[in-house]
Amino acid sequence: MGKINPLKIDEIRGAVNIVHYISRFVSLKKAGQNYKGLCPFHTEKTPSFVVSPAKQIFHCFGCGKGGNIYTFIMEYEKLSFFEALRRAAEFAGIPLPEEDLEAKTRERTYFEKLYEINETAARYFEDNLFKREFKNWLDYFKQRGLSERTIKKFQLGYAPDSKSGLLEVFKKKNVDLAEAEKLGLVARSFYNDAFIDKFRHRVMFPFHNLSGKIIGFGGRQLRSDQQPKYLNSPESPIYKKGSILYGLYQAINRIREEDLVILVEGYFDLLQLVEHGQTNVVATSGTALTDYQARLIGRYTQKVLLLYDGDDAGRKAALRNGYILEKNGLNAFIAALPADEDPDSFLRKNGLKALEPYLKSQLTPVEFEINMFYEENPKPSLQAKNQFVSQLLENLLELNDPLKTGLYLPLVSDLLQINEDLLVEQFKKLERQRRRWKKAETVSPEIPTETEDRVHRGQYLAEAGVVYLLLNGEERVRNFLLSQLSYDLFENPSFIEVYEAILNELDEVGKVDKSEILSQFQEAVDVQAALSALDLMEFNDPLKFARDCIFQLKKWTLEKQAQEIQELIRSDHESQDALAHYTVELMRVRKELNRLVKDHRAGSGDF
Repeated sequence: MGKINPLKIDEIRGAVNIVHYISRFVSLKKAGQNYKGLCPFHTEKTPSFVVSPAKQIFHCFGCGKGGNIYTFIMEYEKLSFFEALRRAAEFAGIPLPEEDLEAKTRERTYFEKLYEINETAARYFEDNLFKREFKNWLDYFKQRGLSERTIKKFQLGYAPDSKSGLLEVFKKKNVDLAEAEKLGLVARSFYNDAFIDKFRHRVMFPFHNLSGKIIGFGGRQLRSDQQPKYLNSPESPIYKKGSILYGLYQAINRIREEDLVILVEGYFDLLQLVEHGQTNVVATSGTALTDYQARLIGRYTQKVLLLYDGDDAGRKAALRNGYILEKNGLNAFIAALPADEDPDSFLRKNGLKALEPYLKSQLTPVEFEINMFYEENPKPSLQAKNQFVSQLLENLLELNDPLKTGLYLPLVSDLLQINEDLLVEQFKKLERQRRRWKKAETVSPEIPTETEDRVHRGQYLAEAGVVYLLLNGEERVRNFLLSQLSYDLFENPSFIEVYEAILNELDEVGKVDKSEILSQFQEAVDVQAALSALDLMEFNDPLKFARDCIFQLKKWTLEKQAQEIQELIRSDHESQDALAHYTVELMRVRKELNRLVKDHRAGSGDF
C-alpha cells in the first residue's frame, strides 16, 4: 500500500464523530459525558461498552476491546487499516488523494476474494432482472406488490434456466471456480465433472452481512416441480447458517430509531412490510431462530414483535422463537394473524392500516401460549391442564432469569386460576431437579475409550485435530481449515460447540482468542483432555496434518452417506422412482469419494 500522509489520517479521525458512527451498529444511551451500550464484541446482558465523544475513543470494560474509530472499523467490520481509513473518509466526506486510492495493489485477503465472487454473481442476477428477455420475472416481483425501488434496495435478481450463464461471467472475469463452488454458485456436473450453474430458473435474494457485503443467496423456485422450493447457499468461510438475519443490514438504523424490530419468517413477508413503509423488520427466512441471532438483535433493541403466519405451524414457530428471544434477555411479543393469512398476503389484501392493530400487540410468549391452550381446550380437563402447566414451567425454567420468572408466575396464576404458591413450589422443584441433572452430566462425561471402534476414534481424533489447529495454528493453516470445514463434518457435540464459538469469535472480533474460547469450555472434560493431549505432540508440518484431518473427516462423511443410501435402497422396494433416485445418488457419492481419495494421494489440497 502506498504511504498515506499522517496528517491526512489525523484529519479524517478528527472529522468522524465516533458516537455517530458506532451508533449505526450499537444502541448507545447517554451516561454522563459518555455513551454506553451492549458490547458488539462479546455477549453481555449489562452494558459495559463505553464511547467517549470528548476523547473520540471506545472501550469495553467487559472484554477489554478499545481504541479509536479506525480500531472499531477494523475490528467490527473486519477490514484492513487502509479499508478502515477509506470507510471513515467516506463517512466524513473527505476525499483521499488519488495515489492512495491507487494503492490497492496489496494482497487481497481470502475473505475479500470470496466477497468479490458473490458480488459478481449478485450483479449478474440483478442485471438479468432488467433485461427485456427476462421481463416476466421483473413483472413477477411487481405482481407481488413490489416496486423497483424495493427490488433494487434488496438487490433482488433472477438466475436464468441455463447451466452456464453465470459460469461464463466467472470465466470472463477469471474467477476461481473452485472457490465459487465452495460458495455454492457453481457445482460439478454428474455426467462429466464439468462446472455448471447451481442456481437455475430462480428469483434470487442476496444475504448481506452487517457491512453490506454479500455472503450468500437464497433462490426461490419458479416452477412447482423444482425442488427444493428454496435453495440456499451452503455454509462457507463467510456464511454460517443461523448467524445472519435477512434484511438486518438495511434495517439497522430504523430499528434503533424505533427501539423495536419486527421479526417475520419469509423474504416476501419482509419485502411487503418494507414496501408499505415499515422498515424496522428482519426475517429468519424460514429457519428456526438461533441464540446467536437473538443476541444479534439485542445489539440494537430489546423489544421484538414476532409477526408470523396465522396457521398452526406459524403460531408454534412464533411461540418457540419468542421463548428463545426471552431466554437471551430480550422482551418478545407475539401478534396472531388470522389463520389463513401471512404478513405478505394480509398486506396485499388489506394494507398497512389494517395491520396496525396487530403491530401493537403486547402479548408475551407466556400469554400467547395460554391463549393457544384455551383455544384448543375451551374446557380443559384436569389432566390436560396439569400437563400444560408442567410444559409452561419448563419453558420458564429455560429463561434462566429469576426476575422474569418472578413477574410471569403471578400472571400464570391469574390466567390459569391456579394458586400462586403451588406454582412457585413446583417451579423450585423443577429448578432443583435441573441442577441435579447438570451435576450428573459433569461427573460422567462421554469420553471415547479404548473399547470404542477404530473408525469412531479416528473421527474423534480428526475432529480434535482440526479444532486444535483452529485455536493454535498459524493463519495460513487456519484459513485452509476454514475454507474446508462445515458443520456436517463433525459428530462430537462438544467439538461442534467449539467450532461454532470459533466462528462466532471470527465473525464478531475478526480473530481467534484461544483463552477466551477455552474459558467457555472449562467443564467440557472431553475437549480439555483432547486438546491437552495434542499440546504434547510435535507437528513438523501443521498444514499436512490439517490436510490429513480434513481428508479423514470428508472421507468418513461420504462413506456414511453411501451407507445410509444403501440402507434406503435395501428398505424401499415399492417405489421404482425412489430406487432410481437412490441409485443415482449413490453413484454420485461414490464418484465424489473416489475423487477425494485420488486428490489426497496426489497431494492436492482441493478437496
